[in-house]
This record gives sequence, structure tokens and C-alpha cells, in this order.
Amino acid sequence: MRSPMGAALMMLLASALVLQAGNEKVPTCDGAVGAWEFIGQPGRGLMSKVGSKFQVMWVAQMPASAGATEAAGQAAECTCAAAPGKLVWKCRIAFSLRPAEVGTDQTYEWGMDGDILKSRLVGPDGKPNEGVGFRRPQ
Repeated sequence: MRSPMGAALMMLLASALVLQAGNEKVPTCDGAVGAWEFIGQPGRGLMSKVGSKFQVMWVAQMPASAGATEAAGQAAECTCAAAPGKLVWKCRIAFSLRPAEVGTDQTYEWGMDGDILKSRLVGPDGKPNEGVGFRRPQ
């Protein structure tokens, strides 16, 4: 089963960010390189690029049961492709605080929601989840 935490991973894979109110243009794959922070929960991520592959690492406090939070984090190698109105990220999880996720493949869609970059994990049924928001650190 794919974790909602993986959705956070994709958020980090965002785009060229000069996210400004009213600028709802979908970012570019190469623009995702750099630091990112989660919106609504403590957490940060970093993305780099070597050749045609992107490396992503993130750690965050994610919602858990009964209103609690739990530490979550992953490292992955990803590819990115532009699609109409979104970016599609395909990632292989190399490290996770949830050992069962190591070695799994995850697909994410990124798009803009106002001035927030939204990353949505695509489920086995091909439908994206609600997703999480990201922005450049302030």
C-alpha cells in the first residue's frame, strides 16, 4: 500500500518557483532543484539533479491516528515529464523511515493550487490523492 507520506515526497519535486499570488503556471522539472518546505506541517526537503535523474530527500512530521503526528522521510531517484497542466514524477524509493516502502515505485502529479505547489500521489487505480502543499523556504 502506498503511503500518504510519499505524496509529500512528490511535493518536493516541484518546479521553478517564483510562486506568487496570481501566478498559477505549472512549474518546470528542472526548476524543482533546491530546497522546499511543507505547508501546514513541519518538514523540509531537498532536490538535486544528476544527468536526467532527480534525487529527492525529505523529512517531516506527518499526521497519524488520533490527531498525533509521526516522523516520516524518504530518499528517492525520480524522472519527470511535463504533461498538459501538470508534471508527472516517477520515483523509486531508495530509503524510507517505513522499511516496506524501500524499493517501491511511486508516481506523483504536480500542479498549482493558487500560489501553492500541490503534489498528489497516484494510486493503483490511476487516481491522485488529495496531496500536500509545498513552497520555497521563507
